Order: sequence, then C-alpha cells, then structure tokens
Amino acid sequence: MRPRRFPLTALPVLLTALAVAGCSSQAAAPSDAGGTVQGVTDDTITIGTTLPLSGGAATSGKGFEAGLNAAVKEINDKGGVLGRQVKLVVLDDGFEAARSVANIRRLGDQEKVYAVVSPAGSANIPGSYPYLAQKGMPLFAPVLPPDPEQDSVFLLGTSQRDQARVIVDFLAGKDVKKVAVIGQDNELGHAIRDGVKEEAAAMGVEVVANETTEPNSTEVSSAVLKVREAKPDAIVLGTDNTQSALIMKAVGELGWKPTIMGTSSTVTTGSAGTVGPAGPAAKGIYGTFISELPTSDAPEAAAWRTAQQAVAPDQAGSAYALQAYANTKIFFEIVNRMGDDLSWASFQKTAESLKEHASGIYPPITFGPAAGGGHVGTTGAKVAEWDGSAWKLVSEDWLEPGKSAS
Repeated sequence: MRPRRFPLTALPVLLTALAVAGCSSQAAAPSDAGGTVQGVTDDTITIGTTLPLSGGAATSGKGFEAGLNAAVKEINDKGGVLGRQVKLVVLDDGFEAARSVANIRRLGDQEKVYAVVSPAGSANIPGSYPYLAQKGMPLFAPVLPPDPEQDSVFLLGTSQRDQARVIVDFLAGKDVKKVAVIGQDNELGHAIRDGVKEEAAAMGVEVVANETTEPNSTEVSSAVLKVREAKPDAIVLGTDNTQSALIMKAVGELGWKPTIMGTSSTVTTGSAGTVGPAGPAAKGIYGTFISELPTSDAPEAAAWRTAQQAVAPDQAGSAYALQAYANTKIFFEIVNRMGDDLSWASFQKTAESLKEHASGIYPPITFGPAAGGGHVGTTGAKVAEWDGSAWKLVSEDWLEPGKSAS
C-alpha cells in the first residue's frame, strides 16, 4: 500500500504558523467506548505521520517512511488489526516546525486519523503539544522530542538529552578531558547541549566551546573553525544529518583529528545516512543508538529485514526504518490488547499497563502514568563506531546515563 503525501506548499510559512498557533474550539473529536471512534470503521483503522521527506533531515524521514510502510504491509498481509486493514497517511514537513505542527493538526482534524505514529523531528514536534493536549489524540513514538508528560504522548526512545549524557560518560571513560558542542538553534541542539553540560559537570569534563548552526543551513565552516581554536579532545554533534556530514568533512579537510560523536539522530547510527555523505572523514566516529542495529541477529530484526525487502529494499540497512517498523508493531500490539474498546482513554490505559514488554528491538518497554514520570518507555543507549564500511558495536549492554563506559 502506497502512502499519500500532502506537502504544504500552497500557503506561506508565516500564514501556516499563524493558523496553527491557536487551539480550535472544534478540535475535540469523539472517542468513546459507546460512540464513534475517530479513524476507525468496521473494516479499517487509519493512522498518520509527519516526516522530513525533504530538507536537511530527509535521509531519516525516508527511512522512517519505509519502516512504517513495511510494518503496515506486514500487518495487513496477516489480516490487519482486530480484523481491520490499516491505512497510512504520510505528510512531508520539510524539517520545518510550522509545517510539522500544521501536519499534525491536519492529521487530526481533516484526515481524522486514529493516532499519529512515529513522527520524526525532535526540534519540531513540541509545537504540537498544546493541540494534542486539547484533542487527546494519541501521539505514539515520536522521534526524540522532549517529554511533555502528557497523557496522549508516548515516547519510546531514550531522549536526546540522556543520549548526550551517555556520550559524555563514554568519552570520559576514554580519558577525554575537553569537549565542544556544535548544535543547531532548535530543540534538537538545545537538548544535546543541556545533556552535555549536565553530565560534563558531574564527570569533571570541561566544555570548552559551544557553537550554533542554523537548521537547514549548509554553512558549518565558521562553527568548526571556532571550535578548533578551543582545542577540544572531542566534538559532540547536535546537528541534522546533512550538517553532521558537512562538519565531519570540514574537520577532515583541516587535517584535524578530534574524536567526533553524535546521537542516533545526529549521526544516524546504524545506517549510512550521515557517514555515507561524509565519506572517509567519517571513519572512527562514534554514535549512540536507542534500538538494535539493522545488522542485529535478533529474530525481530530478521523479520524486519524480510518485511523491508518487500516494500523498500534500499532501506533494509536503515536504522530509522527498523525503528519505525518496531514502533508500529508495538503500537498495534497495544491496539490488539484493547479489544472492543478502541477509545483514546482505553489506549492510554492499555499502553500504561505495559511492563517490561519485550519487543526484541528496544530495551524492555514499560510505560507508567504521564504525571510525574512521563510516558517514556525505555532508557539507556548503546554505542557503535563507524569503521569506514560498517557500524561496529562497542557496548554490548544498554548504558544508563550517569555511568561511565569505555
């Protein structure tokens, strides 16, 4: 089944931002055990997502789209969910915050999806939190935005901030004393900066430089030059895929050899999305990852590779595709457990009942109540190194923030 795409090119970005700024009095949708449930018919259940299929993070967006399609095809080929075929609506946001917010609103109010599943854009999704808080529609497994501790928002992956903390722990274990951060001026960059700052203070590591880049820009040379002047032992990346590759190349062209490390989003750990464009300059970089690598011998990863080959074979090595596939499978595991009551309140209750659920891709998943703890299902990250041709596992276990490793 091919997804529908609805790029928002008809309206200027300013008008889009204004349109999504307020909350509509018509936003609330019926979701009752005894009434009509949005996005659900006797024969179908419709889900949607917003992804950066264009722009600076297009590599990751296309991987997530491929993984969603693989999971949906596999589910439908096996009879669907509770006897219903799954329909998927995919919108392109170009890695722009206003478009992402408008897309989620469109999915809820116009496309009438049951839930938004596995949307990408750490920096962009938080703008939708007020709308989601009012509407109550589930947002499941968004890719690493900050946790809003809202009843309808469920996160799976370890946050950018905590991945940054694991990065500092790892670097400290390799006797790194001075680090620099190059990060974008958005939620992605800010979260990574905050994590580095917090953990560096705890680990006795000095942050000697903190440079900022603009989202979707290809200008990174000035930041690299300023960072080099500070003489760090390592650089932590808080930039999108395109910028991360450009930074690696710029560092290499200077003949400079600091350790470079990023998160699952900033260096696309497990795929060639960032290291491929960086070329030889990427050899030796490290990255954290929050779900198993695409090369994992876990049965669930093998099942994904088979499903991916049937839909988008070129994405069979993408960590993003694997993650989206796993997100979708977990989402529908929850729906299957709901039985006849498909209300949004029932979804929340059922999701919160998961305890140490084994997906085979993520660490064991436990969702608690949002208040006071947030709906974050997993913690910890692993570390891999790019050897010039493949990602090699460095840590066998999931590393928890606050514990050094080497």
